[in-house]
Amino acid sequence: MKKSRAPDLTEDRIRVVIDILDGWKGKLTWDSLLDAVQTATCIRYSRFTFADYPEIANAFSLKKDALRGTWTGERNQPRDERVRAALEQVERYKAKVERLEHENQLLLEQFVTWATNAERKGVTMSMLNAPLPKPNRDRTKGEK
Repeated sequence: MKKSRAPDLTEDRIRVVIDILDGWKGKLTWDSLLDAVQTATCIRYSRFTFADYPEIANAFSLKKDALRGTWTGERNQPRDERVRAALEQVERYKAKVERLEHENQLLLEQFVTWATNAERKGVTMSMLNAPLPKPNRDRTKGEK
């Protein structure tokens, strides 16, 4: 029997993977992430597929670094379920903020590279900042 290929990663599927990583607790491995994604989406991806997407690879690496050396026991947890849920949500938001700040830094570095290369080619910042032309959608073929 031929093994079926997992469908391509869409923006929505990438978002699911990153959301899983943002809320991750405990030991993180590629296999454990693949299992969690399969549970959430009913699709089994490979580690190599995820590694091909910088958003996923960066989020995985950041989360792994954040988890390294931390104790994940349940001691000193509040008894109220609502408080525990709120604290977990806060942790997810903190992880998301950290990941987005890192992604933003990478984008800023990319922008500086592009701006420098554009300047070397004679493209000025005013040329780069010029507004885009509006699409001509209102006209019909018969109109002039």
